[in-house]
Amino acid sequence: MNQQEKSLYTGLTITAAFGVKYAASFPATSVGGQQFALISAAVAQAETLGAAQVSGTGQKHSGVMTKATARHLLHDDLLGINRAAHALTLLGTPGLAGKFLMPHNNGDVALLNAANAFATDAVPFTAAMVSVGQPADFTTHLTNDIAGFVAARATKGAGAGAQSAATGGLADALHQAVIALHILQTVVPNVFKNDPAKLAEWVTASHVERHTPVPRAKPAPTTATAK
Repeated sequence: MNQQEKSLYTGLTITAAFGVKYAASFPATSVGGQQFALISAAVAQAETLGAAQVSGTGQKHSGVMTKATARHLLHDDLLGINRAAHALTLLGTPGLAGKFLMPHNNGDVALLNAANAFATDAVPFTAAMVSVGQPADFTTHLTNDIAGFVAARATKGAGAGAQSAATGGLADALHQAVIALHILQTVVPNVFKNDPAKLAEWVTASHVERHTPVPRAKPAPTTATAK
């Protein structure tokens, strides 16, 4: 939750507690009872979604770190093969023209495309590349590092998706709760109009961060007219 959502959530928990305390005055089938029920449900949902939001953020961060490591390993694999191919070209090895070129684009897709091409094209040159210093299992390392990079990207994407879904759900839950609160701002004072103590308690219980439940249209900018 961001700071505004935390403040709103805290205020709504107090509002929900007021509804529980005076539940007898707001039957479940009444408008007031229904609005308090909506707020209580939104508070519970916000707790669940807040936890999911934190979890998604953590997963996303873990994916970012893992992806950075996997990207470094994959880039090193390609660079080693690229240098081996260059050495073999200088030695007069045929068939290397246009192969094993480092990607000019730094994006993930370009790196993966190059890595997959290297993995395929390296097979007939395995022995030759080993002869100029590549490890005997360099193709296995490359294949494993491609898989690791793909998995790291998926982890990051899943974390970002979970975080985004939780954030959207949280915003919607709090928005619906604020609508219910605005309705209660009319209902509660009417129910307790002859009870100053409860009305004073309601003022505190209903105080949350300013939040407009229905977006207001922005006024059109006015332009000065020449006279």
